[in-house]
Amino acid sequence: MAPVNAPAPQGPGPFPVQIPVDTNNSLWDRLSNWASENKGVVYTIAGITLVVGAGGAVYYFSNDSRDSVADTAANKRKRQRERKRAKERAEKDSAPNKASADSGR
Repeated sequence: MAPVNAPAPQGPGPFPVQIPVDTNNSLWDRLSNWASENKGVVYTIAGITLVVGAGGAVYYFSNDSRDSVADTAANKRKRQRERKRAKERAEKDSAPNKASADSGR
């Protein structure tokens, strides 16, 4: 067993690797180079984006039209109910007046 205070071994080992950085390239140049090297990935991402976007638009517009149709049908029923109730109230209000008019004869 090696002593605990032993110095680190000096020998061949991993050497620091310097990555060349070209400071003259802009972000757009680097993205363009990456896209030209990875065309399959770029086309896949673009295709998925278009399909999901188109599906979302279709869902949004079809859902919106269904809601407006449902709203108009619901509003129509509501208006009909209100008219019927108003008519019934008018008949009830006119019935006592009719009875009093008949009794006065």
